[in-house]
Amino acid sequence: MPHASIRGALPLSEIWNKFEPAGDVDGSAVLQLESAFLRKDHGQLLILALAIENGVSQRFFIVIGNKGDQTIVRCQQHHAPQKTRGVKTLLNRVVKLLTDEGAEVEQSNLD
Repeated sequence: MPHASIRGALPLSEIWNKFEPAGDVDGSAVLQLESAFLRKDHGQLLILALAIENGVSQRFFIVIGNKGDQTIVRCQQHHAPQKTRGVKTLLNRVVKLLTDEGAEVEQSNLD
């Protein structure tokens, strides 16, 4: 499953406050980060994402959570999307949101 492990990320509540919906259309592909949901205890952040590629539509959640001193970015494991280029691009965009604030990627299989 596509994922990234990040060190030094902002608290999830700050990421949630800074989240802005964004989308791109490239030919027939549509990639969108639509909305963000912060769990009440601030232990997990979900970002609703949409990837439409080659006529196939996938709506899924990107999960951002803390594991020890690392922040993990991955797709929701229930109803996981197909590992397309668009899905990986959306995950990379979320990783970029974190690294733009000074965090560093320690491990990733998003290339």
